[in-house]
Amino acid sequence: MHAAAVHAQDEGIAAYWFGGAREGASDVAIYQAFFRNNSWTNSSVIANRESLQKDLNRYIRKLGNPVSVQFDDGTIWVFFVSVSLGGWAGSSINLIESTDQGKSFSQARRLVTSPFLNVSTLVRSPPVKYEDGSIGLPVYHEFIAKFAELIRLNRDGKIISKSRLTSGSDTLQPTIVTTGAREAIALLRYAGKPPKQLMRVDTKDGGRTWHHPRKLALPNPDAAVAAIAINDMALAVLNNSSTLRNDLSLAVSIDDSWRVFHQLEFAEPETLSEFSYPAMTRDAEGIVHILYTWNRKLIKHIAFNETWLDQQLQ
Repeated sequence: MHAAAVHAQDEGIAAYWFGGAREGASDVAIYQAFFRNNSWTNSSVIANRESLQKDLNRYIRKLGNPVSVQFDDGTIWVFFVSVSLGGWAGSSINLIESTDQGKSFSQARRLVTSPFLNVSTLVRSPPVKYEDGSIGLPVYHEFIAKFAELIRLNRDGKIISKSRLTSGSDTLQPTIVTTGAREAIALLRYAGKPPKQLMRVDTKDGGRTWHHPRKLALPNPDAAVAAIAINDMALAVLNNSSTLRNDLSLAVSIDDSWRVFHQLEFAEPETLSEFSYPAMTRDAEGIVHILYTWNRKLIKHIAFNETWLDQQLQ
């Protein structure tokens, strides 16, 4: 079980992840479960290799990395990547839709995101919503170079624009936090040379253009990060290390500066423990929910309210 995604619903949250014998195995499927009334429902498969091959009429070697969003009318979109040949760098993005609160999903369709054989576009972090009903889907590329983009889709699921967040060969898996009507920051996984730290880019025009990336004073061992806005703050879940994924911690940004303030998980390096690929949302009751991969065996769920958060920040 790995790479959870999560979004809030009118009641509780919905979660998605991929699971199987191992990452990339033929039995890997995309799963869904709901957290309601303080308990989790049984999980169910919403996509697998066989269903995707049938929907797309093409060979599928592996799939993974679900990303979800729920619109105001209750419609749910779930994006996930699939590979027909090669490794993850050969990924394409697929979209399925539910109009009945996740009870059933539409036939999958493949987004055309790149003129180069439509490969090497991946998702990891949730979309941002625009006032006109469209969404901005953070994506990244791994073939030859590693860089991030923002794809804007209308409610029909058609791509209407695309902007580059970064260039070069060392940034991927952007997660976006809106900080104003047209302002946002993106935190990015850093795969470049030491020192290993999170990268950040900013936009002031609704994501059309992004400023030059810069490193934050937050370590990053080439690992995914999750972030949300809450009140006048930005919260992030990250591996608080420049080398390992054995420490998962919370960081906060107030007045544009970041600091780590609480440790969620820690294990000694020699245990080879891994706490990674966090996802985060805030539900209708104001509760913050964090999901993450625990030792590549299960998805762990942690929740807290604003009172606990205020106490930790004092």
